This record gives sequence, C-alpha cells and structure tokens, in this order.
Amino acid sequence: MNRNLKLRVMTAIVGVPVILAFLLFMGIGGVAFLSWVISTGMLFEYCRMSFRLKDARQKTTIALVTNGLIHGFNYAVPASISLAFLSTAPALVFFSIFLFMVPPLLGHGDASATESPEGVAILRQHVQELMALCFGVVYCILFPLFMVAIRELPFGEHWLTLTLFVIWASDTFAYFAGLSFGSRKLYEQISPKKTWEGALGGALGAVLIGVLYGALFLPRVSSGFIAVLAVVLSAVGVVGDLAESLLKRATACKDSGSVLPGHGGFLDRFDGVVFALPVMYLVLVLYYH
Repeated sequence: MNRNLKLRVMTAIVGVPVILAFLLFMGIGGVAFLSWVISTGMLFEYCRMSFRLKDARQKTTIALVTNGLIHGFNYAVPASISLAFLSTAPALVFFSIFLFMVPPLLGHGDASATESPEGVAILRQHVQELMALCFGVVYCILFPLFMVAIRELPFGEHWLTLTLFVIWASDTFAYFAGLSFGSRKLYEQISPKKTWEGALGGALGAVLIGVLYGALFLPRVSSGFIAVLAVVLSAVGVVGDLAESLLKRATACKDSGSVLPGHGGFLDRFDGVVFALPVMYLVLVLYYH
C-alpha cells in the first residue's frame, strides 16, 4: 500500500464515522451543520482557485459570509420562501458589491483609468470573477443544501447516507478497477488517469453497496430501483469529478487543497457528491409523488 493510499484510508477511518453521526443521529440540525461545513470548505477552495486580483481576500470574505447567511436562512425559513430567495438574492448582492469594488482596483482614478489597456484587463478579470462567484454559489452552496432537502423527505437520513455510500463506493471501486484493468481513457484531455474500465468498475461497486445498504435500511424499496439509481448516481458522480478536474486545469491547481490527507481538499472529496445530491432529490420527489 503506497503512502497516499494509506493516508486516504486513515482519513476515511476518522471521517466517515463522524459524517455518519451527523447524518443519522443529529437530525435536521446536524445535517444542516454538516452541509455548511462542506459548503464552506468547498467555497474557500473555489475562491482561492478563482480569484486573481489584489482584492481576492475581500471577495473570499464576501463569499464566505454570504454562504453562512444562505445556510442559516435555509434552515430558518420554509423551503418555498427559501428557494425563491436563494434563486435571486446572491446574484443581486454580488453584482452590487462588485460594482463598488472597481475604484480600489483601478486606483481611484478618473474615467480614463477604465479605458487604458491595463484598466480594461482589470475590469475584464473583475467581471469574470463576478461570474465565477455566481457559479460558485450554485456549485459550492446550493448543491450541498440538497443534503438538507433530502433529509427532510421520508427516510431521508437513509437516502442521504445511501447517496454518499454510492458515490464513495463508485470512487473506490473505480480507483482499483482502473489500476488493475484500465486501458481505454475516459477523457484524457481533462483527467488522464480515468478509464472506461474504472468507470465500469465504479458503477458495479456502486450497485453492490447501494443494494446492500437498501436491503438493510430500506427493505421496502425495490432492489432493482436502487440498482438503477446507483448506476445513475455513479455516472453523475463521474461527471462531477470531471467538472472539478476541468476547474483545476483551468486554474493550474493540482489539488483544490490539502485539508483532507490523501484526498486533497473539500472539492476533491465532494465533487461527485454535490453533483449527485440534486439528482437524488429529483428522483426521490418523483418517487414519493
């Protein structure tokens, strides 16, 4: 076992029981807190990768404060009101704040400062960072909030745990299947190490773990339904993983962070999970209705 794999296993031994405790035994409040922790970690790393101008620290602070307010608002008010608010308010706030951050970036000069080549380049980067932050709200804040939405459904604690287990099983089985049998590249330009054989092994592992968990904790749900769901979530998780790989390549980052030994950062660990959460919620809403 190489050193990186040992670190991954040690982190999982410590981290998984903690996460399960929040999911299964601490109610909605525990899930809301866990969602906020994951969201905060992801957003901090995302901001570090996305912001390049001299006001990067201020922008990161704005993002993290907004994240806390959104999570608190989502926990405190009915879901219908929360959804309407979260769909519009962050973009309005960011556009307004970024508008008045221009003078410090350009040195408080007159109108000619915005017309110089340097000024135009700064403004272009500033607007690109605004757009990146608006996407970051969806990716790093709203996607993790689906943990709370799933938890509120019937047997939500088990559906949520199933989602995480399926994605983690998919990642683990894909790693070993790719290592043992991988030859055909899945998407070499973005993630050279991923193979079709690994993706197939991941899907099979997701089905195995998903069906086993369903038999133990969701016995009234068809094993066939869970098997199909596991395949879908596994595929979505691969897309989420590739999306984060694209982000890292675009920002020249090998790992999003180092807070989770052997795994990298929060984005590295939860990229597939956060893509799977809204899909799981949609399936469950249709299932229960």
